[in-house]
Amino acid sequence: MIPAPEFATDPAARPPAYSRWVAYGLGLLALLVGNIVAIVNGDHSAGDGMRSLIAIAGFAIALLAWMLAFLLRVVYYRLSRHNARCYIQTARHIQQAWWARHRQKATLVESVLLGPGCQTPEHRQALFHPDHPPPIPEKKPGGMVLRLPQVLGDDLVERERQLARVLALQWRAQQAGPVVLQPLRCYWQGSLESWQAFVEQMATSCPQVELPERPEPWLGIRSLDSIIDQLQGAPSDARILCGGCQSSPPQRDGRLPAGEAALMWLFGPEQSVVFSRGEWFDDSESLGWVAERAVQQSELSAPADVCMSFSQPDVPELPTILWNTKRNVQDRHFGAVANLEAMVVQTLAASYAQHHGVPCAWLACDPHYTLALGVVKPHDFS
Repeated sequence: MIPAPEFATDPAARPPAYSRWVAYGLGLLALLVGNIVAIVNGDHSAGDGMRSLIAIAGFAIALLAWMLAFLLRVVYYRLSRHNARCYIQTARHIQQAWWARHRQKATLVESVLLGPGCQTPEHRQALFHPDHPPPIPEKKPGGMVLRLPQVLGDDLVERERQLARVLALQWRAQQAGPVVLQPLRCYWQGSLESWQAFVEQMATSCPQVELPERPEPWLGIRSLDSIIDQLQGAPSDARILCGGCQSSPPQRDGRLPAGEAALMWLFGPEQSVVFSRGEWFDDSESLGWVAERAVQQSELSAPADVCMSFSQPDVPELPTILWNTKRNVQDRHFGAVANLEAMVVQTLAASYAQHHGVPCAWLACDPHYTLALGVVKPHDFS
């Protein structure tokens, strides 16, 4: 995110050197009085008297000038102090307003996550254990892959259509009764074909769910920021739907097997686990500062003990942020899922926070930035 506004310290005006001003004033006053006394008591010629009167006039003017200068100096000092106080108050107000907006949140009401080893909410809990065995990659002509067993075929477009249909069916299976839903807005990470397949299946499985023909494209942390803005002050039944499907092509020299995943979120203003706006990292600032700001944004005194992540071998600064990014790495469970990375770990972080009642961090690549990171918290965590 854009860093918090910072303001230079307003230079405090130095107070007048009162002792010096008084000394100068008393000196002028003494000279003026001395000349007046000399004229009153002395016996001078007309010329000397005129010169004394001129001297008295000069000292009087100098004394008046001193008084005016002293008054202006005191007024300048008082005005400077007033301006400094106003500057500090305004700067503090701007910073407080920035942090107030920056700490706004959105509630994740429901979620669905499908992956090669994760089809139900119960499966998600197993992913929180580092010793949980990952699915075994399959060898394909193009390279190693991790696939959902219920999705068939090698054509990626068709696989994503099937993923979207399974996603809609799984969401319906998680509902206790009929569903009535008309989201304020829908976001989708993936192809238009996969969205259309999702809409078609939802129309069959949940006929009272109204979805648009075209969703908003999911832009990572930018979209999350926009969602939080939209939900501020929204009615309690307001919902925003987000989802996506990804089936990655195999690569012979890929660092990870080609993975696939599908997921869906429903955001609303109700009390549940809450998403912060999150932070993004690129080369414009230190990753350490970004991570510290993510902790501040979530109003935590220290990083969360658990962090859901994908490994980031191209980010050498990652070990310096003191986040626990190695214990819950999801590479082996999902494979390479491209721009769906962040949504996967955010879903897992929300599930962990909900079931354990503690904050959970997340870290992954973002469609527009090197990294995105943030914290999910239970709504009543303090």
